[in-house]
Amino acid sequence: FLPWHEIHNSPITSSFTHDMMKRKDLVAQLIRSARGLYPAAWSTKNTNNYVRNNSLNSNQDLLPSSRRISLPLPCFPLEQHHFGRIRHNGDENSGGRAAATSPSDFHSHLCSRIRNAQERVVLASLYIGVGSKVANTVSATSICSEEGGHKCREDEFLDALSAASGRNLKKIQVVLDANRATRKVPLTKTSNSKLGREETSLRTNSADAVYSRLGPHLAKLEGSLDDNGNSGLFLFPVNDKRLSTILPSPLDEVAGVFHIKAYIIDDELILSGANLSEEYFSNRVDRYISFVHGGGGLVEFYADLCDILSSYSIKYDGQTVNDATLFSMFSTKDEEDRKRTLEQSLKQFFYEGNKIMDHVYDSTAPNNVVAHAIPTFQVSNRFFRGRSLPFPSDQEATFSLIRTVVKIDPSASIRLSSAYLNLTRSMLSLLTIFGNWKSLHHIPMDSIKRSDEETFGVPYVLTAGLTSHGFAPKGGSRAQITGIIERVKASVPEAFITLVKDAALSITASGGKVLMYERPGWTFHAKGIWITSHSNADKCNNRELISDTSSLVSTIIGSSNYGARSYELDVESNCILIFSESSGINKEEMRQNGDSVRDFVAAEWNDLCKYCSELKHSDRESNSSNIQQVILQFMKRFL
Repeated sequence: FLPWHEIHNSPITSSFTHDMMKRKDLVAQLIRSARGLYPAAWSTKNTNNYVRNNSLNSNQDLLPSSRRISLPLPCFPLEQHHFGRIRHNGDENSGGRAAATSPSDFHSHLCSRIRNAQERVVLASLYIGVGSKVANTVSATSICSEEGGHKCREDEFLDALSAASGRNLKKIQVVLDANRATRKVPLTKTSNSKLGREETSLRTNSADAVYSRLGPHLAKLEGSLDDNGNSGLFLFPVNDKRLSTILPSPLDEVAGVFHIKAYIIDDELILSGANLSEEYFSNRVDRYISFVHGGGGLVEFYADLCDILSSYSIKYDGQTVNDATLFSMFSTKDEEDRKRTLEQSLKQFFYEGNKIMDHVYDSTAPNNVVAHAIPTFQVSNRFFRGRSLPFPSDQEATFSLIRTVVKIDPSASIRLSSAYLNLTRSMLSLLTIFGNWKSLHHIPMDSIKRSDEETFGVPYVLTAGLTSHGFAPKGGSRAQITGIIERVKASVPEAFITLVKDAALSITASGGKVLMYERPGWTFHAKGIWITSHSNADKCNNRELISDTSSLVSTIIGSSNYGARSYELDVESNCILIFSESSGINKEEMRQNGDSVRDFVAAEWNDLCKYCSELKHSDRESNSSNIQQVILQFMKRFL
């Protein structure tokens, strides 16, 4: 491809946008940058000039850090047969086109796969819903069967876990956040009587609900040669012992949680942003992607990662716990020793991951590769007492990918979705460069033809509106909200809207759009990034749509919301997918096996846009109350 100094000094013509780089060269550069094999995509001087001119924090570069990366991230080549399909249940009318997966599809697929598992079940999530039954009982009546005519979906999921536990599986491993899994939550049994509807409130937690379903499996393994310690329920403590004993539940979760969502059954991996509870199974929109047949090594990578994370975690023994007893299982010194062991295990794991990747590449036919998968891992520097891991964090890999895209392809556009939009200054700077490529590199305006100007990319941001926000009051009304805690929670969506309006000033100034998801009866939880190169189809009125799926260059799926919390507090994992050039793909095979992965990934974004409206200038006036101002300052740091 053209060296950077030639790109910088070249006149911009209509042929330049289309010919400056072949697709395969672009793919190669993106893979190298995302893995951490490139330094900064451009100089700090240019970056800081742009930041200053756009009234952003000039002390923050677009590069999260300038530290030395000694280990690149592994990369797995994927062929078409490595992508699975989560079948539709008929509740979504796809009309014969590629359609995004619904929560009910996700639930049905996951339950079926777990119930019929042959070798292993590995689940990593923030938490699992407790269902409508008290642990170790079978006599409770489900609310869902009363009101919706169907069984509670949490119960169905837990029953599937029980069924798997009764089979001769080699491993059932569940890794959850320690604080969230032990948080007491109400469990309500509902029944009808002559006196009317009766309700009895009970309290349980995710750990007890899950552990009770694993009993048969753990009993079989006890004392057997197959018991290698990897089976069971593991609670990952993100916060240290001192902090966890000071902060009461649920405030302890504010300081950081285990946020990874990876679901493995046999040789299939489902990556998502969804947790495993009723709303995520019914009416909370999210993203899901299935990798099957081992995913070219990606499935085993995540299985091994979960093993490493479980080795640090607290193995739950079924005893009722609170914060004090949970963290009394090891001393402060033991905690530090365990963290150093985890740190060394992660270093060795990513080193071995690159060796495995070389073997996978040797056995893969290049012409059959449709995408490359680069898994990421993020943990706060605070977790390891300021010590950084030797491979790129999720933030560094994401930023490097985005910087490289905008450097070598000014026609590229970026689409970002976040359930809780709280963009850092660095991320906002990166997004707005997509609309300011000309000014960043000092290209004379008179050298740009109008037809060329239309080919420059822009940023699009999508997030939850007021009624579909995850913190919106249940039932959609604030009229009956009483108490300070309830009032604070009810004010969170409006405070988030203030953050969205602030971001919109920069996004729209770059020619982009901010889209608000509003769907009655649904909440919004989808997050991810979609990067496209220029397409003539994008000149339609709805430019935010991905009209030409062949223009899709990359997508990122996983647990991160791309905000301060994801990058500074939580334990996260994403997967960067970089799509190969179309010339080597057997399109007939795609049609026989189902929709191409590009079609499916584009449909995810386009389906979200169906329920979106653009945030207009008239909507940006902010009249925040005092309580919202307090919440706003808190959110900028912790949400």
